[in-house]
Amino acid sequence: MKTNKVVIAAAFTAALGSASVLADTTNGQIEFQGELVNTACGLSTNSSPVSVDFGQVPVSALTQGGRAGSTTKNIELQHCDTTVATSAVVSYNPTSPNPKDNTLAAFTSGSASGAGIGLRDSANQDVVWGQGTAAVRLVNGTTTIPFVAYLKADNKEKTVTAGAFQSTINFQIAYQ
Repeated sequence: MKTNKVVIAAAFTAALGSASVLADTTNGQIEFQGELVNTACGLSTNSSPVSVDFGQVPVSALTQGGRAGSTTKNIELQHCDTTVATSAVVSYNPTSPNPKDNTLAAFTSGSASGAGIGLRDSANQDVVWGQGTAAVRLVNGTTTIPFVAYLKADNKEKTVTAGAFQSTINFQIAYQ
């Protein structure tokens, strides 16, 4: 009788164990992507693209050539190795320069007009498209390069029209 109880208990335990083996499974996938680069630093994933949202800026803030909506953002470099380079210079190029004021990037879509987007570099100097900014010292690990984006009325445009807008400015980092 004692042997029967042991056999029944063993069978019951085996049945419970096999039920968990037969349960449905959930399958998933992990995708990887990246790029190996031969530079002093890599670009952080939150730095390409860098998104700047000006929110709502009143047209009246752009009267008489005023700047408005100044927003500070960062380009973040990661895994920097100062044995490869000790500084970085950034050059910025809009996909479409503003035809009425070449210091600004044009609005490339949306209904707003009469204004554009300008940048100031980490040394608080106005960016000249295609020219390098003041050098930024690299540190081992993470280096942050700040910039300020702002809105400004066209120099030659007297009327700023309200509406949504979008624009793109590309950047390139040269290491020294």
